[in-house]
Amino acid sequence: GLNNIIQGITRTLLSLYGAEKVLGVRGGYQGFDESVYPPMELTLDAVDGIQNLGGTFIASGRGSFDLGKTIAFLKRHGINQLYVVGGDGTHRAADKIAEEAKRLKLNVAVCGVPKTIDNDIDMLDRSFGFDSAVAEAQTAIRSAQTEARCNLPNGIGIVKLMGRSSGFIAVHSTMCSGEVDLCLVPEV
Repeated sequence: GLNNIIQGITRTLLSLYGAEKVLGVRGGYQGFDESVYPPMELTLDAVDGIQNLGGTFIASGRGSFDLGKTIAFLKRHGINQLYVVGGDGTHRAADKIAEEAKRLKLNVAVCGVPKTIDNDIDMLDRSFGFDSAVAEAQTAIRSAQTEARCNLPNGIGIVKLMGRSSGFIAVHSTMCSGEVDLCLVPEV
């Protein structure tokens, strides 16, 4: 998941590319406003073992993208590589950052790492987060099945899973469980 990505990028930049410093922007795009969340220096020691932690080591956020604050942050810290991890909204913002950096002739490479539990990114077999979502759905399906079996003669268990506009989580969870009689996917 996210911590594996953070650990992999940090280790690669420090150990293979000799980066002087790696900063983790906390709280998603909100973190480019340092008064909200100051950045965290990512060292080899800091990321050791984080792949075993749930969630994200540096926290994530939704929305709050401010192009001006982001560019100012990149300039202030002398950042020449920016790695963003997220779904379509995150990558739309990353594209704006790259275009603005190009317009301002800043030496900043922007790299997007796709991460969405929806698994709905074209030309990508699996995105980070999808397998975890399907695995978690199995717990809900098993619980619904147990409840349905306890209610004789015709117990029913219903599990609602998010899917935004694709329904991949519901379909894959159904196929993986082997216990579901019916899967409705309104997105299709």
